[in-house]
Amino acid sequence: MNEPKFKTDGLLLKGLLALSITATPMISAWAGVRSADALNATAKPTTTTVATTVQRVQATANTIKGVVKDTHGEPLIGVSVLVKGTGKGAVTNIDGEYTLTTDGANPTLVFSYVGYQSQEVAVGGRRVVDVTLQDDSKVLGEVVVTAMGIMRKEKSLTYSTQKVKAEDLVKVQDPNVANTLEGKVSGVTITPSAGGAGGASKIILRGNKSILGNSAILIVVDGVPMLNNTRGQIGSGSNVTYSGVGEGSDPLSMINPDDIESINVLKGANASALYGSVAANGVVMITTKKGKEGKVAVSVSSNVTFDTPLLTPEIQNTYGASYRQGGGISTDGWGGKIADLPEADRLVKYKPDQSYFPGYENVAHLRNYAKDDVADFFRTGVTTNNSVSVSGGTEKVQTYFSVGNSHANGMIRRNSYNRNTLAFRQNYKFFDKLNIEVSANFVSTKTNNRPGGGTVFNPIYHAYVTPRNIDMDYYRDNYVHPNGSWISKQSYYQKDNNVGGLFNRKTHDVVLEGPMQDWAYMESNQNNPYWITNMHSSVQRENRFTGMMMAKYEILKGLDFQARFNYILTNYNSEGKRHATNFTPVGVDPFGIYYLGWEKTQEFYTDFLLSYNKELTPDWSLSATAGYVGHTVKGENQSKYTAATFQHRPA
Repeated sequence: MNEPKFKTDGLLLKGLLALSITATPMISAWAGVRSADALNATAKPTTTTVATTVQRVQATANTIKGVVKDTHGEPLIGVSVLVKGTGKGAVTNIDGEYTLTTDGANPTLVFSYVGYQSQEVAVGGRRVVDVTLQDDSKVLGEVVVTAMGIMRKEKSLTYSTQKVKAEDLVKVQDPNVANTLEGKVSGVTITPSAGGAGGASKIILRGNKSILGNSAILIVVDGVPMLNNTRGQIGSGSNVTYSGVGEGSDPLSMINPDDIESINVLKGANASALYGSVAANGVVMITTKKGKEGKVAVSVSSNVTFDTPLLTPEIQNTYGASYRQGGGISTDGWGGKIADLPEADRLVKYKPDQSYFPGYENVAHLRNYAKDDVADFFRTGVTTNNSVSVSGGTEKVQTYFSVGNSHANGMIRRNSYNRNTLAFRQNYKFFDKLNIEVSANFVSTKTNNRPGGGTVFNPIYHAYVTPRNIDMDYYRDNYVHPNGSWISKQSYYQKDNNVGGLFNRKTHDVVLEGPMQDWAYMESNQNNPYWITNMHSSVQRENRFTGMMMAKYEILKGLDFQARFNYILTNYNSEGKRHATNFTPVGVDPFGIYYLGWEKTQEFYTDFLLSYNKELTPDWSLSATAGYVGHTVKGENQSKYTAATFQHRPA
């Protein structure tokens, strides 16, 4: 049978080390989702002035509110609003609104935001203070790539945009280039992957646009939009309890950061005019490197980062699991103090449900002290990024070629990721008016044992909720029980001719041969995290080829015609194995599961663009565009779930 696919927010926190240490959250469930803008708000130290006077003046508290917008009238999210000279402050919400309380009749408010000029405003007895922040003058004259792939001065655009250069992306590299944007673009919230090494990251521009809908932005590489779907997402109506599907990759995780020339984030609604509704949440324009005129230049890049948990949930260490009246350990509430457990009671013997485990006696290994089992569960992750590129050419012909590799061992044991990339780009110039460009890219990735989401099949969840008196030192090495056979009740329907040929439901015992989980609990939704980590396995492979051809002809000065064709072929396959004896909310998993699935997707993209641009004065320009865009997607897929083989032994 087909199992539901899920997406889960993360349960990890990530720290990056590259000569210096930086920290990035990997789980919103415990640390909260952070806005990139909020990170730039720095609280100034509190200063206190003491004055000695004959008369004492009683300060009054005043509530001040307002809205912060940019020059285009768009509200700004995450603007830092501080009361000058104090530690009081606030941050604007999704509508650009703020509210704070101050003392004194005429305080001064300081507004600061990434990519905008800081502004100080004297309140002057007002209760409502609205502010419009100006773009930073340092970047107003920069040339950016617009939604149509045309170079324009940023100040000439009618929508908000922000550019990130290549040197800012490779200082501390991540396998997913999306994570390198954190803190570099205003109004952008980055939620790093919960799916371990090489997983997809969530990018939200100016807050969520929908509660139940899609808030994902559009990814455009060299003017060509890419399908921005994430494999393994939790679908609406899916049971998160059984969400064992690991989150897959996204387009940004398939790009070599060393091949990127610049990234432009387009924020206004007008920026998405070319791509329609798929770009309603914003656009990330990625421009890759190309050959440059001059001698052949060879560039070598190597980067190493280390991942460690930054924050983990605060867990009490005083009380352990309670004892059930019928015998065994309960997960429903706290029992006595861990330190009060006698040495003689550290092994608890009980009989589980005899319908599943006839004649079986389980042993729960306990301890009378608490340890940091969560910290022991994780390892230090290591990520290496290596790239070699060659660039050069003449005035008429320029060439760019690169080879890259990224390898990561995640913080969860047996989780690893490997990505190999090849990039080729050739530019030709004929008659000073005709430019032709051809490019080809190939990416191959392999991911082993992505962490599953949800609860039942998520090892991180079980590491967090395991009672403090369970002896994890024992279960870390003894996750497989020496007795590998156990009984399951298999239901089937049999036709009974004596009652009119109706089908009656019957059951029989099935003896499963194979490894059996060793754990303190039986028949519950609690699992040994080391059993899930070591006995469940999955492999995802994805290969992507991209080919592009573009011709651009200058008809008149300022009037250009451009034609572009792009082809993308993606092959994806996934293989997974899950052993039986996973304890679920309805008992035990009746059979092991073998999963095999594959997908093949072909994208055809064509556009024709006629554009005119003329700068009339330093402050005025005239531009016009007209064109046609065609985007066709063809796909096929197949998936199979197969129950493990079992041997029926009649009673």
